[in-house]
Amino acid sequence: MKESYSKVINLIIAIVLGSASQFVANTATQNLLLGGAFAAGITAFTNWFCWGLENRGVLRTLVQAFFVRRLRLSCSYLYKIEVEDHYLLVKSRKHKKYQPVGGNFKRVTTSNSFLNKLEVEPDDKFTNGGRSKDDLRLYIKGYRLARYLKWYNQANKEREVSYDREFYEELVETNILPNHLFPFPRINFRKQIITKVKISDKLKCKEVHIYDIVELVPTEEQLKFLKGMLNLPESNKYKWVNADIIRSEGYRSDLKVTPYPITDHSAEILI
Repeated sequence: MKESYSKVINLIIAIVLGSASQFVANTATQNLLLGGAFAAGITAFTNWFCWGLENRGVLRTLVQAFFVRRLRLSCSYLYKIEVEDHYLLVKSRKHKKYQPVGGNFKRVTTSNSFLNKLEVEPDDKFTNGGRSKDDLRLYIKGYRLARYLKWYNQANKEREVSYDREFYEELVETNILPNHLFPFPRINFRKQIITKVKISDKLKCKEVHIYDIVELVPTEEQLKFLKGMLNLPESNKYKWVNADIIRSEGYRSDLKVTPYPITDHSAEILI
């Protein structure tokens, strides 16, 4: 039995047994029913309480989103590429700031039925030369966020699940990494982050971001190449930066300037 079903069933059992005890004249039977209701109620409360603790971050977001009439969702993945306490960031094609390699997941045709039921609206603010077609960037009624998240993370995913596409487009196609050394990335999945509801000053809306954080696991040959990049002259295409510079969004306290801007979401890879 699924855990979510057991929580609801225990609660229903507690209610039914408690109600039934009110219609029984026999004291012993009444006490038996009340005892069963109490036990089922305690089990249901404990299950819900534990679930709330385990999912308190998501629960906070769901509560914040519930009354938002038009909530923007952006569902993407970010690469943590770390060498000697430095992280590889690339220049964004959209806003020219530096950020981790990654991008939005794509929807597929089989997702249309479910997403249409949720009455989602596509977010077409970023055309990006056609690369953004079918991106999972959309608007949804806030109270439907829980249903969307359940669909988004279901086992038989009706969406893109590979993390290779943006790695190839942003690092291999741009000649930052050689194709013969990096034909495909080996990765570890680190964490999924669901942000709290934020206000987007640029888009003038409330939004939630869902990030899958994946870490590149280089081979010995790949690691040797990446270490060599640290000693190359500074490039306009990419930057190797430490955690402090990422957290300060590019501001250099030693220089009192921001030589190049870094996106605020870049800090999500520092886990």
